[in-house]
Amino acid sequence: MDHDEMKQEFLAVYDQYADDIFRYCVLKVSGRTVAEDLTQEVFMRYWQQLRKGTSIVNGRALLYAMARNLIIDWYRRKKEQSLEVLTEEGYQFPSNDEGTIEQHAQLREVLDVIKDLDETSREALTLRFVEGFSPKEIAALSGESANAVSVRINRALKKVQDHLHTHD
Repeated sequence: MDHDEMKQEFLAVYDQYADDIFRYCVLKVSGRTVAEDLTQEVFMRYWQQLRKGTSIVNGRALLYAMARNLIIDWYRRKKEQSLEVLTEEGYQFPSNDEGTIEQHAQLREVLDVIKDLDETSREALTLRFVEGFSPKEIAALSGESANAVSVRINRALKKVQDHLHTHD
């Protein structure tokens, strides 16, 4: 593949998946600046793979695997960011009307429950319900069977639902 073909392939993949990878990173690291840096690094590594001549069969899966690995590395180096740091970075919290406050509280409760799940369950839920991956696609990323992924997702959902119903 010549340089122009590589560039065209890269730009097509970037246009198609950059927003998804960024959203995935934001959800994992809870900070726009870090997520932007991680997204940029993912696509730099993707470009390097193209330049090396690596045959990329499923660009989407490769991008998510790269993002996931970079996020794991980031967490190994950094502690989780506090609320004050998020505010300083420009995170905008919802307005204070009653409906929004209630929705925000409910969302926070669900996110807290999800945060308490094991990493593989959190990952499976995020990929399934935020990124829209099918169990088969998640299985390809994780190296598990689609059935095992489906079971993991269902068990995680049950834990979240059970926790929420016991705290009504």
